[in-house]
Amino acid sequence: MLFIVIGIFVAVAVGAFLRQQSRHSAQEQQEEAIQPEAVILDLPDDDEEPEYTLTAKPVTSPELVSGATYSSHAPAGEESPYGRSASEAKPKPQAQPNLLRWCGRTGNIQLDKITIPGPAAYWSNGEPATPEPSCIDITLPVAFPQIGDPLPAEGAESYAGMTELQRGIYLTWLSGARIQPPIHACYPAMWLYGIERRTIVDKLDLTMCLNDVFRLLPLLRWEALSNNIVKFITWLAVKIWLPDEDLLGFCKRLNNVPEGLLDILLNSYANSMLPLPSAVAFTVIRTSTKLRREGQPIISHSDELLQKFTPIYKEICNGGLILSKPQSTLKIDYKPSNPSIKLGKKDNDPVEIPDFFENLSIFKPLLDSWEVFLAANKVEEKTPDLSNIAERPDFEGFINTLRPEGSDLPLISTLQEIGKLMKFDISQPKLNGKERKAIVDTAQVEGWQILPDLGVSGRLYRWQDRILLQELEPGTQLSHGYRVASFMLEFMCASLAVDEDRVFEPLRQRMNECFPLTEEDNIRLEGQKPLNLSTQYGPEYYGDFLCEWLSDTERKTLRNFILGAVSFLPEFGDNPEVNSVLCEFLRLDENEEIPEQELNKSLKERGKETMKVLSPLFKNN
Repeated sequence: MLFIVIGIFVAVAVGAFLRQQSRHSAQEQQEEAIQPEAVILDLPDDDEEPEYTLTAKPVTSPELVSGATYSSHAPAGEESPYGRSASEAKPKPQAQPNLLRWCGRTGNIQLDKITIPGPAAYWSNGEPATPEPSCIDITLPVAFPQIGDPLPAEGAESYAGMTELQRGIYLTWLSGARIQPPIHACYPAMWLYGIERRTIVDKLDLTMCLNDVFRLLPLLRWEALSNNIVKFITWLAVKIWLPDEDLLGFCKRLNNVPEGLLDILLNSYANSMLPLPSAVAFTVIRTSTKLRREGQPIISHSDELLQKFTPIYKEICNGGLILSKPQSTLKIDYKPSNPSIKLGKKDNDPVEIPDFFENLSIFKPLLDSWEVFLAANKVEEKTPDLSNIAERPDFEGFINTLRPEGSDLPLISTLQEIGKLMKFDISQPKLNGKERKAIVDTAQVEGWQILPDLGVSGRLYRWQDRILLQELEPGTQLSHGYRVASFMLEFMCASLAVDEDRVFEPLRQRMNECFPLTEEDNIRLEGQKPLNLSTQYGPEYYGDFLCEWLSDTERKTLRNFILGAVSFLPEFGDNPEVNSVLCEFLRLDENEEIPEQELNKSLKERGKETMKVLSPLFKNN
């Protein structure tokens, strides 16, 4: 009996073992059958098996890029290769191309010391398998711009094709939430490439992308790029049938709205037998290029003007315009500007919407009310107000406030007013380096140069100091010769008490004999006259920081330069007090005789020496 029990026990144990082995073999076969294609990995040196995630953190380089997000619903096809989830079997590491990953609003990219929150852009850890010109390859070198760095005037066709400085400028712009005007069209165009791929190829985040493009449009000054973005917005708005309130809010920001957007806006009220709301009617008649009659002004949206328009509109239109849906239609399509997106014949089919603007006679009551409104209120064309852009300093509005309507007078303000505009703490008497850099950067991207130069090392800048703003084409590189000439002209006016144009103008022209200046440089030097003729600084002000930065020999070089530059003017040429004044604030011995060889030097030689002496003061420019 005992032997029978032992035999049964052994049989059961052997059977269980065989069944377990069978299940294990079947599981291995099943896993081998569903083994996914290899995912791109950068393996650690110790060949430690990497971890996989579906969302939140990237597959590789967590120390460089954190919080990157990409949708679990994204198709894993050829045009959108996304990583696989942890629930799937882990592939065996192989040498494969890198994945193209999307970082949306909830993620951020960290490169070096810069954080890019919610860039709405693609990134990769190396050259991506899917060609995408906007992809931020985190392995490529970046040089972030410093104050005074010459801004590149040329553009780039892809992130990989950018120079290191261009990448730094682009990433800096993205890190600022894209609320500042970009300095070159290539940066917003490149960002749009990624938005196009996300919406057209991946077919994801359409509403989020549309809102981000809405916010970008008012910052652009390039007509071709702006028109293309408006086409994209129109196509995308039709695709998702943007809610009326959102569409109306967007149209209010523009002075010219494409017919497609207005057709979408009007479609909601057609055949409803309800009068067109006054806000919609005001926006349509204000922004439609087809309805605007010759001679009528282009005006920006204003709630005050809307209130004045409403009673006139309701009276002439008998309570409001009632529309019927037209028989004709308008086809809306969009061809992506991204060169890496190849669409087939069936991709991106045009969408048809009712065309309300084929027969303009239906708008006659609205046109009549607009004529009466314009005549009654004498509305004039105004520059659009961009102050509604979140967190962005309304620099354009600031400039328009300084400049009287129709005037071309120089723009003079104070650093304090710009500090208020940029929400700096102006309770301290002077500016720090970070504040000066921010002011210069903001002015540059808006197309303005600030005088006096805020990049002179060792110089004291106070919030109450007056400044002059001159228009400057973004990307313009100011030469070292111009910067020195500008400073020396300011310096001479203050030290010699120049307060008349008859003295200033010959001195300005004299700078051409001393420094290599272009025609544009001369225009800029002439423009700084109002600030120089009513200088706010005395000779002691300049003497303090020049004596701190320069040696006795270098200060003598400046003194000799000034004596030579003003020698042709009767007021200074034969006046021995000029040397006394210069020696006093430059802390030089006025009784020391100037060597004859110094007196015989040409102005060009003296100019070269002066540029060399002042190089340390302009090291940040």
